[in-house]
Order: sequence, then structure tokens, then C-alpha cells
Amino acid sequence: MTAFEDQAIYPSAELFLIKQFMKREGFRPRQWLLGTGLKEEHIMNPETLVSLRQFDIIYHNIFRITNRPDVALALGSNLNLSRWGVLSVAMICSQTLGSALETGNRFRSIVRSRFKLTPHFRKDVTEIVIERQEGMSFALSTSFSHELLISSMQTMVRSLVKERNVFAEIQLNYAPPAHYNDYDKYFDCPYSFNREKSMLVIPNELMHRPLPTGNPITEQQAISVCKLEAERVAQVQKGDLTWMLRSEISKQEGPLPSLDAIADRLHVTPRTLRRKLQEAGTSYRRICNEHQLQLALHYLADPKLKSSAVAHKCGFKDAASFREAFKRWTAMTPQEHRKRSRATHVSLPIGTALPRTAAA
Repeated sequence: MTAFEDQAIYPSAELFLIKQFMKREGFRPRQWLLGTGLKEEHIMNPETLVSLRQFDIIYHNIFRITNRPDVALALGSNLNLSRWGVLSVAMICSQTLGSALETGNRFRSIVRSRFKLTPHFRKDVTEIVIERQEGMSFALSTSFSHELLISSMQTMVRSLVKERNVFAEIQLNYAPPAHYNDYDKYFDCPYSFNREKSMLVIPNELMHRPLPTGNPITEQQAISVCKLEAERVAQVQKGDLTWMLRSEISKQEGPLPSLDAIADRLHVTPRTLRRKLQEAGTSYRRICNEHQLQLALHYLADPKLKSSAVAHKCGFKDAASFREAFKRWTAMTPQEHRKRSRATHVSLPIGTALPRTAAA
């Protein structure tokens, strides 16, 4: 496992679907969460983020405790489109199945996919070639990962087009597993093993058919959020500590954690974090100040909040220290900012960066 695979950066929506499936199998969350560091309360917390490693441990636990050779097929069949969070919205609101699948593949980085899906357009069908992404390993085995992917894709495509028969053929690049007869229970189309490449074949009539839930406005709104998520994951994957630090700080409200505490979350030493920030031309204090300014601008826009309450939400011990810092950052007091904002109906943008002199 790489350091990236230990980063808790992925939405946890799938945990809820796994909980439902495992409850029907007769298991409690503590059994399939064993060794992940996650607890049952994390499942229902929308702020929970999960790492690749944690998901791999969960899949290992599920395979071990269910003792079902076909468990990947069964689990995948119960993973509906909601497992992908905001990407699900973008896909549901796409104009056609083809565009929905293109969007899903475009943003596969934000849903932990270990596969690369490449469409090849033929006269009557679209062949979607399935390949392992370079540098990524499978959770348990080739067959387990393929079964989970293909059965979950079948469930998602069925929900999008409102039809049961969605694949014309399934080709698999591995030998028949011991439970290969179980495939008949899950797939209504021909399937074969020991092929040169793994592939899903979908009729073009289905690929081009308009989706009943298509909505181009909502689709573009969801895609905009997906782009931000993809950028976040890309920066973490590249090991951009400054970006990762800003991401961690952005989750905070109230007293800010120490540099040592943040370094521990990012799996680096405090010395390394300081050096990386210095190389990027910034500092922990400056990033914290920028975060506090953004919070302050947000909360000062609410006329019901007193300055003392805003100060507390921004991590200051009292209104006086907040007033002093805000004036240093913006050359005006919080009260002056509120008056000017009401008079002009504008405010400093939430992404405002501090001048270097103000951050000192």
C-alpha cells in the first residue's frame, strides 16, 4: 500500500449500502469494520471520509465472514447508483446512457475505481474494455474485483434505463472461478472466461436512448462539484501537502489544531510539513489565518450573529483578539465591514487570500 492509499479522501456513501447488505446476511457493522478504525456511527455521518486501504479491509472482512464464494456478485448487485454521491446526480441527470457512462468514467478517480474503462464504438454495439489501472492492485483477486465492478455496473445501468437486460455480452480475462455456475443467477446475457480482454458489450440502441431523468442544468451543476472533487483527489495523489493541509483546515470550525496534530493526520513529521510549506512560500500560520478570514466573511454576512459568536466560530478566544486580527487582514473592523457590505451589497469573496503583510 502507498501513502496515497492510506489517505481518507473518499466519500462514505457506500458504507450505508454495505451495512444494509450485511444486515441481511446476518452481520453487524463492528464485524465487517474490524481493523479499519471506523465505527458504526461513522456510517451515518456525511462528513466521514474513507481510504482505499479501509475499503480493502472491509472487502476482505466481508469475504471472510460471509464465507460466500459469490459474495462480490451479491454485494455488487446491491450497490446502487447512490454509492457514488454527487457523481450519481451527474449520471442520473445525463441525457443518454452513453453520456452517463462517459461522465462516470471521466470522474472515476473520485470513486476509487481501480479500473480503466475504454469504449470502442461498433456499428450496433459499444464494447467497453475493462483494464486494471496502472500502479493499482486489486483488493482480493482479479475475479472478486471484476465481479464487484460488473455486477454493480449492471445494477446502476438498470436503474438508469429502467430495463433489466442491459448487457449483450460479458467477456472476462480470467479463468472460470470455482463458483462460475453462480454467474447464471446474476447475469441474463452470455458470458465467457479466458478471453484476451475483459469487456462489457452494450447495444447502441440502449447507449443512445434518452434517460427519463435527464436534466442538463442539474447535470452541469453536479459536474462542477465533481471537478472540484477530482482536483482534490489529484492533489492528494500527487502528495501536495499544502493543498492537503488546506483541505484539512477547511473542515475546522472553532479552535484550530496545532501543526503537530495536522502533520499526524497527513502522515508526515512536523518538520517535513514546515519545510514543504516553506518551499511553497507559505506557512501554517498564514494558511490558518486565511481560513479564519474566510470563516469570518461567511459568518459576518449573517446579521443575527454577534461579533463574539463569530469570533468563537473562527477560533478566537474573545471578540477583541478577533477584531484586531480582522482589521489587520482587511484594514477595517468587523463592524465596519458589515456596514460597508450592507451599503454596497457586496463582500470580500470567500476565496480571498491575505496579503503577505496581513498574514504576519
